[in-house]
Order: sequence, then C-alpha cells, then structure tokens
Amino acid sequence: MDKRNLDQANAAYAAGDWRTAAREYLSAAADGGPGSGEAFHLAGNALMRLKRFDDAASVYERALADTEYTKTGPVNANLGAALCSAGMHQRALAAYQRALDDPVYKSRYKALQGLAGAQYEVGLIEDAGDSYRRAALDDANPDPGKALNNLGLCFMALGRPADAVEAYRAAVDLDDYSGRGRAAANMGLAYAALGQHADAVKAFDRAVEYGYELSGAAAAAADVSRNAVESPQVVEGWSTGELPPVFDEPHGGEESAFFTRTDDEMRVVDREARKTERKERKAGKKGWVGVAVWVVGIIIIVGAIGFAWLSGLGYPTQTMTVSGLLDAHRGGKPVESYWVAVPSADVEKEMSNLPPEFQSYSLQGIERSAKTSTVDVTVVLDKGAPLTYRVSLVREGVGWKVNGVTNDWRSTGGGS
Repeated sequence: MDKRNLDQANAAYAAGDWRTAAREYLSAAADGGPGSGEAFHLAGNALMRLKRFDDAASVYERALADTEYTKTGPVNANLGAALCSAGMHQRALAAYQRALDDPVYKSRYKALQGLAGAQYEVGLIEDAGDSYRRAALDDANPDPGKALNNLGLCFMALGRPADAVEAYRAAVDLDDYSGRGRAAANMGLAYAALGQHADAVKAFDRAVEYGYELSGAAAAAADVSRNAVESPQVVEGWSTGELPPVFDEPHGGEESAFFTRTDDEMRVVDREARKTERKERKAGKKGWVGVAVWVVGIIIIVGAIGFAWLSGLGYPTQTMTVSGLLDAHRGGKPVESYWVAVPSADVEKEMSNLPPEFQSYSLQGIERSAKTSTVDVTVVLDKGAPLTYRVSLVREGVGWKVNGVTNDWRSTGGGS
C-alpha cells in the first residue's frame, strides 16, 4: 500500500473532499492484496459520501478480500449500508449478519439497526422488530430512541398498536432523543388505533410541544381523536406510521413486559394475539357507527394522499422521468416533454452537459421532498471513465419534470 497516497487521501477526507479522497485511497490500494484492506475500506467510506453506492459496495468487498485486515465487522456493516442504499436488501441481510457474527465488532447496534431496516424492506417485519428491540437494548447505543421509534412502526405494521405505544413511550421518555416529537406523534396514531382518543390527543399535543409539525396522516388522526373526545361517539380503527430512515439507557421508569421478554416469548405472544384477533373477527364487532366509519375512511384517503405528496411520490415518478429523458437523448429524440416549461435554448444548454453518445447509464440515488427532488446518474461512455451527473426535478401536477442537469465530476478512476 502506498503510504504517500494514503496520507493525501486522509487529508482530503478530513477536509471533506470526498472525490479526491476516494481517488487517492484507491491509488493507495493499487491492485489489492495483503495490506490493501484499510485503503479499500476508507475508499468505500468516501464513495458512500458521494452516494456511489454500487461502487462503495464493490470496494468494501475488496477490503474484505484482504485476509490481513482485521476490521471486518465495520466493513461488513458498511457493506450492508451500501447494499441497502443501492436497493439490494437481500444481499445486505448477509453482510449485516456477518458483522454481528464478528466477536470483536463493538458497534453491534449499528449492524442491528441496519439489519432491521433491510428485514423491513424484504417483508420480514417481525424479525425487523426483534432487531430494533435488540439495538435499543444495546448498552453501547448512544441514541436508542431511533431504534425504539422504528420498533413502534414495526408493531403498527404487525397490527399491534398496544405494543407500539410502549415502544413510542420509551422513545419519548429519552430526554436526549432529538426525534421525541416524531415518536410522540406516532404514539398518538397508535392510541387512535386502539380507540383511546383522549390519550391520542395528549400524545399529539406533546408532539407539538416538542416542535413537531403534525401533517398528513398524523394531522388527520389528531382531528379525528379531538372530535371523538368532544363527542359521545367513539371512532375506532386508525393505523399508520412512518419508517425514516435511516441510527444509554433504553428508557426510563418501569419496564413494560415487552422489554423483559425473550425473542421466543415475543413470538408466542404475537401468535396468541393473532389467534385472538381472528376469533374476534369471526365473532364480529359491534358498536361501529356508520357516519364515523365513513369519516375515518375519507380521512385515511386524504392522509394517504398527503403522506405520498410529502414523501415525494408522484406519477410519473422521478426515475421514470429521468430514464425517459436519458433514453430520448441517447436515441436522438426530442426531450422537451420531460422538462418544465422553459425556453428551448435553456433546455439545449442544460442538455449539452450530457455526452451526446454513451453506452449505458444507471440511477444511483434519489433525494425526495414534496416539491423538489434530485437523481444521481452515472453514465458509462464507450471509452474513458464513467461520468456522474445530478438531475434536479420539480413537481408539476402530480408528477415530476426536469429543471436542470449538472456534472458532479464524481468519477474517481481506478475503482473496482
């Protein structure tokens, strides 16, 4: 490993110059072999900062190939994060598990939280809950509130709002947790699902006190609960939640039964809860008020639309718009329909940032918000190093249109 390149890379990384750092780390690692693990590990970290997740995953794998490099736990955890960011959640499961199997890996809570996120994405909700629970109870975790909030979301997805309330309450009781407002809002949603609307109103008010702005489903549920408290009618049947993501003492006060159960006991409780729920469904529930059900249905629809809007969802999606733009450009077809209403001269100027011909392209990452989004694109040329661009979009109606293309100059060269 080239010490001079390594020193230059470390200086660039410390200065926040991720592109130079990645290039110098890869130069220091050269063709790999014994002693190259550290340089590949750090190169992967720089590439993650650049949101080149596929490249970062490949470089982390090269770090693991160095049998002399001992920091395999952190590398496997970072590999899992890169694979998740690239949408390869199934592969990420194995990487996170290898990190957890490493006896010298100290930051197990990081791998547990990453593993939980991957499990959630592939539909293993119960397993995700177990992983978040273990992360929250890890004494080394400096911010267990994040794991507790996500644990509550898993319980909501499993139809267990009572357990969700316990998880959210534990998160809210952590004075150092910066997301207490979000957790309190989620606790309000869980109470609303249980029909405990007075408690729901208190939780929503607490969220506002913490500076959290209720919107979408949370705001709609708060209105329903307030109306239910003010009226003799009881409105039941609310459930929602949000998984962000992506994470001292787990909680204060008396421990709930959930936090003292083993994983096997949790599964037994879950099965019994499901059996009871099925019996109740067969027996049928009385007391539903037709008008209330209609109101809740409308609010759920409005809340879902609001949540989708705030999450940056739309049709056509960001990826559909950018892919259509690139395919048309590469095929020599008109691209104006993919742009917002701007003069043709401006469109031509922006499109001139892209090469007129290229072999292929891949979408590396998306940053979404309600009104604006960005998509990172890597273009593979017939000759030369790949080029990375950032495409900015704005919402038009319910979909997305392009309003800018810039070259991020992210190619580091020498990557694997």
